Amino acid sequence: MKKILITGSQGQLGRALNDYYENHEDVQLINTDVKELNITDEKEVMSKICKVKPDVIINCAAHTQVDACEAEETKAYEINANGPKNLSLAANAVDAVLVHLSSDYVYDGQKGTAYIEGDAYNPQSVYGASKLAGEELVRATARKYFVIRTAWLYGDGKNFVNTMLKLSETHEKVRVVKDQYGTPTSAEEVVKVIDFLLSTDKYGTYHATCEGSCNWYEFTKLIYEYCGKNTEVIPVTSEEYGAAAKRPAYSVLDNYKLHEFGYEMAEWKQALKIYLEKRNLLKKEKGSSMNKKRVLVTGANGYIGRHVVQALLELGHEVLAADFAFDGIDERAERVETPIFSGDENIYEQLGKPDVCIHMAWRNGFVHNADTHITDLPNHFTFIKNMIAGGLPQLAVMGTMHEVGYWEGAIKEDTPTNPTSLYGISKNALRQMTYLLASGTNTKVDWLRAYYILGDDKKSNSLFAKIVRWEEEGKETFPFNSGKNKYDFISVDELSKQIATAATQDEIHGVINCCTGNPVSLADKVDEFIKEHGFKIRPEYGAFPDRPYDSPGVWGDAEKINLIMKNHK
Repeated sequence: MKKILITGSQGQLGRALNDYYENHEDVQLINTDVKELNITDEKEVMSKICKVKPDVIINCAAHTQVDACEAEETKAYEINANGPKNLSLAANAVDAVLVHLSSDYVYDGQKGTAYIEGDAYNPQSVYGASKLAGEELVRATARKYFVIRTAWLYGDGKNFVNTMLKLSETHEKVRVVKDQYGTPTSAEEVVKVIDFLLSTDKYGTYHATCEGSCNWYEFTKLIYEYCGKNTEVIPVTSEEYGAAAKRPAYSVLDNYKLHEFGYEMAEWKQALKIYLEKRNLLKKEKGSSMNKKRVLVTGANGYIGRHVVQALLELGHEVLAADFAFDGIDERAERVETPIFSGDENIYEQLGKPDVCIHMAWRNGFVHNADTHITDLPNHFTFIKNMIAGGLPQLAVMGTMHEVGYWEGAIKEDTPTNPTSLYGISKNALRQMTYLLASGTNTKVDWLRAYYILGDDKKSNSLFAKIVRWEEEGKETFPFNSGKNKYDFISVDELSKQIATAATQDEIHGVINCCTGNPVSLADKVDEFIKEHGFKIRPEYGAFPDRPYDSPGVWGDAEKINLIMKNHK
């Protein structure tokens, strides 16, 4: 059993290493990040390594914010130089191999052709200088080491690919540098190189980037082409763009020493396409159907949840249904009894590592001022936090029109929120928390805002369910408010189709109103409901005052959901 300790395990390369070695029964991974191991503390590093006694240490920890390093020089050298030195000393103490990741920024970019491992260094930034210092300390200290230089890395986490895709959702145009050349490199490809080198004893310094090269402008254009984005890409010079740290103009790396082994990394365009395809981000050919996904539904046995499960199954997805009870859930779904609110940091893995999570679990949704809306909020926060941290690709959370509070007219995704009930306050807070937690990660978030739901009325707790019950009890009338308020009514079946489609598509994200976009007065809808069902019961209009937080007319802007449903007919 080979024991591998990873530093910076929550970064792009750390996650890729975990994915790669997940099914290697002969490898035991010890994951550490800054909370578990401060690599700048020599004593802590020595103590940890001597206790664990790994065969291999892979140092993925680094201060990689290039511009921030200019203002944080001391911090940059502590992490990027002293940290690797401490790991080298500790590796020697237990006779471990040290794999240290470095950067193309050790070069000035003035050579004009690809750099090989023996070329002269001349870093142009604090980041580049600190990474070079780290390399040299490893070479001077460690007995068994691989220094691996890579460039323009992307994987699961914050990176150029994900940043440009997010910008495409909110910008019609983006400005991208055209005079800096390098090689976009998939973290998955670098991990393969690490595994290959560890099978040898040919210690030393290696370049490891995908084959080929491009500039940032060309890279962006291809990302948008592959993903079917229409955002215009405007090429600018480095000077026009402006940045605190100077970047090398041409930092293409030649994998000369890997080539001597006969090892060839993937061509960069091919690797990018594979990366996007695995994450269901590639554009679909005209007429193609939605990709089949593994979808977790929490609250799957709830009023809406059971309908969403059925709608997902009808779309051809694999469904994991999580709840306390399963009596109303379609038998085709896989039942998940793992408690979602356990607080376990590994909950994403325990729940089967779904492609999508539709988080619908919620108590007392029809009791707008129940204390549970507030007291349960930490559980929802922890669940979402741990799912995102675990690597969840796509998350959809059920929201409500009550987040907005008093509003007259159509609710859009950027409509200001000022909730006036505990239900609305808690949902609004969860929405803000969710987007904050997902910021800087690879998790796509959809906030699905529901409005006034009817249908399957014996299983709901809405006004219409009460009318059914009162009719069965033989009541002739029921007390009601004025009924003048106009709402966006939608059947639970249609709502569930919208939820299932919106949560599993890849083109449109953000706040999505699941609605009809058509306001109808409550009185008209009640009268229509009673007539359709042939009921004798009649409302006593005006028996109750209208609720102070209900608008005379509020409905959802259906532009986004209509486009989603049109695209996935």
